[in-house]
Amino acid sequence: MRVDKVIVRAALSTLAAIIALIAFMILALSLVYPATLMKMTYDLGMENLCIANAKEAYKRSGEVYYIAFATEVAIGEDDYAKIEGCGQAFIADDEFEQYCTERNEALAGDGVNGAYEQYVYGQVCVAKYRLGRKDTVEKAFALVGEESFPENNAVVAVLLTALMEKDDSTVEAVRVKMNEMQGSVATEDKAYFDEVLRLAQNG
Repeated sequence: MRVDKVIVRAALSTLAAIIALIAFMILALSLVYPATLMKMTYDLGMENLCIANAKEAYKRSGEVYYIAFATEVAIGEDDYAKIEGCGQAFIADDEFEQYCTERNEALAGDGVNGAYEQYVYGQVCVAKYRLGRKDTVEKAFALVGEESFPENNAVVAVLLTALMEKDDSTVEAVRVKMNEMQGSVATEDKAYFDEVLRLAQNG
């Protein structure tokens, strides 16, 4: 029995040493190579650590790819606080538009139609809504603009979420804002705008 205890203790000590070594390696990599660890932790299913390292890689390099990656991982996890934080930093980046253009081209090549930037805008605004931010509707309309109303935009994302939640006050706020901009919408967006407005009025 004593021999068994010695073996078990030795095994536990070895396991503890391995865990400590792994933790040290992860910490060291996060300090020195956050971009490498970002990909490694994502492959291992460690999304929170992946996002943290992507943000650190972005902070150090300023490359938009890293904050875009952090945003997309946060969206995949339905982590609204991280979607809002990472998404807003992504949108504010000077290279956001260029990155979206490249993503749109890549997605079109894969047979996916739609504007990547509208997807990001919508996800950020829905995250704001889920977090109870009072400026959600205003932010959504600000992202759409005064004359354009592209398909699947942030306003539509917030409206559909509010309808699903039976949130009459938010639906009404969207309807009021849409009525205010009704006369200024570009001709090419008018049909889609009218369709969404009817949804807001009948919802």
